[in-house]
Amino acid sequence: MRKVGIIALVLILSIAMAGFAGGGRAAGGDQVVKLGLSTPMTGTGTAAGAWISSGFQMAADEINAQGGILGHRVEVIVMDDAGNPAQANTVINRLYFQENVLAVFGPNMSNAIVGVHAIAQQARRPMIVGGTAPSFGFDRVGNPYLFRIRPDDNVRVVQLVRYLVETMGARRPGIIVGTTEYCLGGLEVALEAFQSHGIPIIIQEQIREGDVDATGQITRMRAANIDVVVGLTHEPEAATFVTQARGLGLNVPMAGFSAWAGPMFTDVAGDAATGVYAIQFWHPDLADARGQEWARRFETQYRMPASEHAVSYYDALYFFKAVAERAGSFDVDRLLQAMREVDFQGINRLRLDPKHNLSNTVFMTRWNGNSYDMIARIE
Repeated sequence: MRKVGIIALVLILSIAMAGFAGGGRAAGGDQVVKLGLSTPMTGTGTAAGAWISSGFQMAADEINAQGGILGHRVEVIVMDDAGNPAQANTVINRLYFQENVLAVFGPNMSNAIVGVHAIAQQARRPMIVGGTAPSFGFDRVGNPYLFRIRPDDNVRVVQLVRYLVETMGARRPGIIVGTTEYCLGGLEVALEAFQSHGIPIIIQEQIREGDVDATGQITRMRAANIDVVVGLTHEPEAATFVTQARGLGLNVPMAGFSAWAGPMFTDVAGDAATGVYAIQFWHPDLADARGQEWARRFETQYRMPASEHAVSYYDALYFFKAVAERAGSFDVDRLLQAMREVDFQGINRLRLDPKHNLSNTVFMTRWNGNSYDMIARIE
């Protein structure tokens, strides 16, 4: 009996370790690899949630149709983090320690990432995020399990400020900024970048997430005689600000970081968005033939235009597949080593840099009312 008990214990431990590795068998007997997706479906950042989940699921469906990853069908477990650190904490703990996923993709909101990325380190499993605040880069937090699929705002905002100063001749900038980690991280970079050019900030105003009235901020900015608006807000507040600024006669160039681009902004702002500059990672108007073809497929399948969020999480899953194939297994140590070695060409090119960013390519663009004109590509 004692020998049988020892064998049973070994079997139980083996099964537990298989579950810990994120692999196993589905009820139908298929080999599966479980992956978590933490995305905002309610609360702050909801606008991006549909693009994130659709892009990721599109990749999962295609990969499964091709035979999966290392012969394992991808099982996606999607949970709503509401873009909120407290809810994200619950979601990430559940994904790693109850659902036993091999890796988590997301959160996407920077303020949520800051509060939960240490859980990935505790779980010793990868977390691949879309947030862009510089505050959780590998150079700052040193988390070997945390990776970023979009260029961080240290890249984006530095290049945005450089363009405004060196090309547009801005000398009296005003800043409108939100309150989340994403916005405040961008502000930190913008202040340092303008200072490096010897340009003082004339006025800095804040708009809270969910606010629908920016008349006070706009009135003060107009009175300050600024020559450019720098936008560091989320999409809804960007649309509110730009629309009301046009109506109140703040007729200066306006330029923002990634949230000031794409359909979540232009569809709401309408004609007011025409002429707005934005630094961004990807848009169908900027894509090569392969990217444009993918965007058409995405729009046909999901009945909404492709976006930076959708393509980022689509590419992220294919990148993970390439990493697993190079590693030859789902062993986490091998996966981490392969992450440093894979140079992946998806819709975009992904390769790891010392800050654990997988991409550093950005575009300076201008919305012409129907599409984006590419002003410069920066790598």
